[in-house]
Amino acid sequence: MDFRKLLAKNNSIDIETCLPYGLIIVTSEGMISWVNEQFLEDMDTQKDIVISSHIDIFFESGFEAIEHSVKFKQKEYIVRSETKESFEILAKEVDYGYVADIRKVSGRAGGIGRDIRISQPESSGIKDKNNLIIKIANDIKSPLQSILGFSQALLDGLGGAINEKQEKYTKIIYKNSDELLYLTDKFTELAKTEMNLIEKDYKVLDFVNLVQSVVKFMEQLHNDSAVEIKFEADSSIRKTFRADENGVKLVVQNILESVLRYMDIGSINVILSIPSTSLLEQAAVSNGVLISFVCSGMSLSETEINTIFNPYTTTEGLSKRFIARSIALASVKNIVNAMAGQIWVTSEVLKNTTFNVLIPIHERD
Repeated sequence: MDFRKLLAKNNSIDIETCLPYGLIIVTSEGMISWVNEQFLEDMDTQKDIVISSHIDIFFESGFEAIEHSVKFKQKEYIVRSETKESFEILAKEVDYGYVADIRKVSGRAGGIGRDIRISQPESSGIKDKNNLIIKIANDIKSPLQSILGFSQALLDGLGGAINEKQEKYTKIIYKNSDELLYLTDKFTELAKTEMNLIEKDYKVLDFVNLVQSVVKFMEQLHNDSAVEIKFEADSSIRKTFRADENGVKLVVQNILESVLRYMDIGSINVILSIPSTSLLEQAAVSNGVLISFVCSGMSLSETEINTIFNPYTTTEGLSKRFIARSIALASVKNIVNAMAGQIWVTSEVLKNTTFNVLIPIHERD
């Protein structure tokens, strides 16, 4: 396809002005579908590496910057994840996604103009692995969602009556497909957290209300579960403070989901409290909130405790359920680390397991 003619015909962007600079086309999901030679030269990369990759793999908050540029019709500044070089981006919305003019900026400090948190450079091996995981996951999700949809339709009788044996097999297909889709989502999330691609949303918020709302949402989502969920909060917790809303939501949701999916009976008590002075000193945090997930009826062995945040462990004897849980919890650990917090787990044999998350409190600004 001749994108020069296509873009010129669309009149959505000034081709003569943009082509001397980097030019890319991004789908509405953020996947790069076309680039010009100048962009490849500026990025010092090859076309086959860029095409079909998500823009956030190359630029921190890249897709967010595109949407912001379109919404406010202004230039945005983004930072390349690998080299920390600054770029200026101006985007236009078209029928097939977005066209973005990306120009390298000289002598501009990274992050000025946008509140972008700079991640540490990843080794090329880790980036390549995670890029591959994201690509494969995107290819797998669509057929899995189709299998789930058609299975549910059969169970609902939309394809006609089915006998008892067919219903049993269809339920197995649905259950296994749902499990595979969950694993696919968790693998994608893990890859994104390892590359610091999860969107951060620091704001002044009602922390207690935020956690409670996520707990209620998870309770409604798993209302057919035999596991009871309780919530309690220390009244002395400060009403509002600045924190990463998106990060806190993901942490609470992932911990609850990883327990609820693989816990048949028992209870989960989510407790918000003020951490002790010694705990704050140990974590090198001046102020914070402690979220404890006390899971009664769930116990972990010493081996499981030592590997619960490591999905890449080669330890023998770990169940598929445990490995699936560790994938989700590894993402949680990455998110908590990005917030400069702490996470750890304790377990009493035949009693309960407690996940503890220390979230730092930031002063309002």
